[in-house]
Amino acid sequence: MHIGSVPYNIEDLINTFANITCSNESMMTNIEDYDTKIRKEIMSTRLLAINLNDEELPDLKRFITYSGASYCPNSCNWTCGFYCDQIPDTTVIKAITTDPVNWIDILGAYATITRNSKFKEVVVTFRGTANVGNAVKDIEVTQCPYGFGSTTIPTSSQPGGVLVHLGFYTAFLTFQQQIRDVITESIKQYPDYNLVVTGHSLGGALASFAALDLKQSVEGANPYLYTYGEPRIGNSVFVSFMNKTLDTIKRVVNQADIVPHLPPKIDYEHHDGEIWIANTTANNAVKCSGDENGNIIDHIGPYWNIRMGGPCE
Repeated sequence: MHIGSVPYNIEDLINTFANITCSNESMMTNIEDYDTKIRKEIMSTRLLAINLNDEELPDLKRFITYSGASYCPNSCNWTCGFYCDQIPDTTVIKAITTDPVNWIDILGAYATITRNSKFKEVVVTFRGTANVGNAVKDIEVTQCPYGFGSTTIPTSSQPGGVLVHLGFYTAFLTFQQQIRDVITESIKQYPDYNLVVTGHSLGGALASFAALDLKQSVEGANPYLYTYGEPRIGNSVFVSFMNKTLDTIKRVVNQADIVPHLPPKIDYEHHDGEIWIANTTANNAVKCSGDENGNIIDHIGPYWNIRMGGPCE
C-alpha cells in the first residue's frame, strides 16, 4: 500500500516512533521495561471500570472505521475498499493535505470532512502517523502555550498556564482555518446533522485540538470527539479546560497500547473519556474512571475487528 508516493508500513513506522521516544525517557532503559510499567498501571486503574452499554458500541466502531479509511489514498473520494464500504451513504465534502510545517514534517498531514446521510453526521477525520515526517513530529515534546501561532482562538475563558504539545499543536494549526470554514458552511447547510471529530494516533491528537477549536470558534458547533490510541497532548491545566469545554469525549485505548502513555506523564496528562478495550477476542470494553489506561502492536488494533493500515484499494 502507498500513501502519496511513499511506501507505507504502519507497523514499522509505529515501532520506529515508539523506540525513538522510549529511548529518550530517562526513567526507562528499554521498551520491555516500559511495557512492564504500563501493564502494572493498567491493572491498578481498572478497579473502578464500568461496562459499556450496547448502544455505545456502534458509534465507537463506526468512527474507528473512518480512521481506518484515512490511511487509504482513495479515502479522498470514498472509494477505498473495505473501510469505505463499511460506511455507505458517505460523501466527501473536502479532503485536506497540509503544507509542511517545517523541514521535519516532510509530507504534511491529512484530513477528510465527510457527510453521511444515513446517520446525519458531518465527520472530520484526521489521519494518524503515516510518514517519517509525522513520526518526528510525534516525538517533538516541547510544550507551548495553547493559542500560540493563532490569533483567533478565544482566550478570555482560558485559565493561565495552559500548555500543549508543540509538535501536535503546530500540525493542527496548518488545518485550522480550512476546517473552520468548511464546518461553518456545513452547519448552515445541514443544521440537523451532528458534528463528529475523530482520529487515530497522531490523528487523535489533531482531532482533540480541532474539536476544542470548533467548539470555541464556530457558531453552532458542538462536536462529539472520538479518538483512538491518542497520545497525551497537554498539561493538567489544558486537559481540565478541555474536559469542561467539550460535552462529549470518547478516548479509546486498545489493551496494552503504549502510545497513549506518551509523552511521559511528568509534564502531560490525558483528557477524560477513556474507554479501554480489555479483550479484542471477546470484544469487551469498559469505561474507566481514571485518566490513564504495552506492547506497540496493540496500537494498530484490532479495535472491534477494525485494524489500522489496510486493506485498501
